[in-house]
Amino acid sequence: MSISKDVQVYVDDKWVGQETTNEHITVRKRDTIDFLKRLFRHKGAVIGSIIIVLFVLTAALAPWLTRYSYDAPDVNAILQSPRREHIFGTDEFGRDIFTRIAYGARISLQVAFIAVSFSLMIGTILGALAGYYGGTIDYIISAVTDIAWAFPTTLLAIAFIAALGTGLQNVIIAIALASWAGYCRVVRGQFLSLKQREFIEAARILGMSDARIIFRHILPNALTPVIVMATLELPKAIVIEASLSFLGLGAQPPQPSWGVILDSGKGLLDQAPWVSFFPGLMIMIVVLGFNLFGDALRDVLDPNNS
Repeated sequence: MSISKDVQVYVDDKWVGQETTNEHITVRKRDTIDFLKRLFRHKGAVIGSIIIVLFVLTAALAPWLTRYSYDAPDVNAILQSPRREHIFGTDEFGRDIFTRIAYGARISLQVAFIAVSFSLMIGTILGALAGYYGGTIDYIISAVTDIAWAFPTTLLAIAFIAALGTGLQNVIIAIALASWAGYCRVVRGQFLSLKQREFIEAARILGMSDARIIFRHILPNALTPVIVMATLELPKAIVIEASLSFLGLGAQPPQPSWGVILDSGKGLLDQAPWVSFFPGLMIMIVVLGFNLFGDALRDVLDPNNS
C-alpha cells in the first residue's frame, strides 16, 4: 500500500519547494519487510526471538506470574523440592525460587540494557573521533583502547567494582567502563574506511561541518556491525552481572539476582540442587537466545550474504 506524504525540500538549509514521496516511502517499507523476511527465515532468529520475548515478558509481568514475594521467608516451606505449589522449589529461607528468578530477570534486563547502552555510546563516540580525525587523537584513543582491550572484561569490571564499591548501580558503571573498547575498535575501522568515500569528499567540498559529516553521513553507515555487536554483548553483560553478584560484588541479598540465587545454593548442592540448577538454567537459555538472534542478525546484515 502506497502512502502519499508531502515533504519540504531544502538545499543548504534553504527551502526550495516540496515534493510527494509516496514512492520513496513504499520502497523503504518494502525493504523493511524484505529484511524481516530474510531475518526470520533463520531458525536461530526465530528461536532466539521467542526466548528473548519470553525473557522480557517474564521481567515485565513478574508480579502477575506468581503469588509469592521474592524476599519474604516462609519457615513452613524451607528447602522444598519442585512441586505444584513451588514449581522450582524453595530455598533455605522458604522463598519460592520461581518468584526470585522472575524478579531476577528484571535485574538482568536492566543491567544488560543500560550497561550496553552506555558502553556503546562511549565506544561509538571515541571510535568516531579516532577514525575521523586520525593523528594525535587517534593515537591517544587507540592506545587507551588497546590497554582496555588487553584485560578480560570480567576482570576489568571487578577492578572497577573494587574502586566504586558494590551495588547494582556500580555494576552497571563497571560493565560499561569495561566493555566500550570493542565498540571503539569497530567504529574506528568503519570511519577509516567511510571517510575516504566520494560522498564524504563531496560533503566536505560543500562546506559541511565535521559534526554534520560525522553524525549525519558517516555514523548511520557505520552502525550495522555495531548493532550486531551490541546484540551479542547483551548476554555477556547478563553473565558478568551474575558473576559479580555470585562473588558478592554486585546485587546484595535479598535482591533476587540470578547470581545471588546461585551463590545461596552453592552450599546446598547435596540436599537441594534445584536452588542453583534453575537460575543456572535460565542464564544458559537467555544467553543462548541472544546469541542465536545475534548470529542470525549478523548473517542477514552481512553484504556478502545478500
